[in-house]
Amino acid sequence: MNMMNSKWLGASTPTQRTIITRTQIESFLQGFPPLFRCEASRIPFTYPIVLWQSIYVPWLPSEHDANMIIHGQQSFHYIRDIQYNEELFYQIHLSNIRKKKGSQGVMCLLDCDMILTNSQAHPILHANTTLLLLDKPESIAPFSLEVPHPTSKSLLLPDLPELYDIWNQRSLLLPGSTLIDVCLGTITGDKLHAYAKASRDNNTIHLDAQKAHEFGLPGRVAHGMLILGMIGNMLQGLQTENMKLSGLQCRFHAPIVEGDIVYAKVNVQSVAESQLARNMKSPDESSLENYPSIHCSLEVFIDQRNASLSFNSENKTLAYSGSARYVRV
Repeated sequence: MNMMNSKWLGASTPTQRTIITRTQIESFLQGFPPLFRCEASRIPFTYPIVLWQSIYVPWLPSEHDANMIIHGQQSFHYIRDIQYNEELFYQIHLSNIRKKKGSQGVMCLLDCDMILTNSQAHPILHANTTLLLLDKPESIAPFSLEVPHPTSKSLLLPDLPELYDIWNQRSLLLPGSTLIDVCLGTITGDKLHAYAKASRDNNTIHLDAQKAHEFGLPGRVAHGMLILGMIGNMLQGLQTENMKLSGLQCRFHAPIVEGDIVYAKVNVQSVAESQLARNMKSPDESSLENYPSIHCSLEVFIDQRNASLSFNSENKTLAYSGSARYVRV
């Protein structure tokens, strides 16, 4: 597979045209638990990843191949907000092919870029996606359909999410300030199916426990964009008239699977002056790059599997890490 994909290095899909409607967004938001749905008046920050499902990407394996795709890293960098009913154009470009040794041997990593523009070819969004191609391991442990966490623990820690801390949109943001500290709840089969339907991402590792196990995964894997989407929706909800979310980046270190209890925390790291102030120039004022920015760290944890019930952070495993960026306008 690695050799077959090398011929596609530098390739791009044909340019696609699309228009995003409110009806599409209302349908997409049904893929998230109610607490983590942003208002339909705005287009969710992570929605453009859905555009991948509407286009044939020739360098990716089909469902009949011996490889499986898993999300490795994702970033969104907005030049400006996407508007409803505007004419948009996009294509996906394979910018790099890498090899990395993992627990199951050598993996192939595909770095893909999606550029979204308007009808005048002005850029709106740059989204980078890193995909891992997994081979089936030579041997796998005996398979069980049992959800990883025991029932007694699930009863003590129910599916319902819980907000521990959230910024009030009035307090001054300084390094160390908390934007969100939340339990996203327990990953259930219903959540996986709801997001698969809403996003049209029907990768079998999210829906078929047996198939996931064949590739060495401990159970049905949560879509990385389900988790990042919930966080992105919350961060969008914290926008004010003077502060806009412009960037989101996440690296997926470990799979989050059915039965895992998920926690997310976003803290302010730094507050920077504008590019305009640094350069003393007059660049395009429509670009979000030209405004003061607030840089935040993003961490997603899960309870250690088979650990005793505890709210101690030492019993949690870092599953995802990344960053978020706001601009002051």
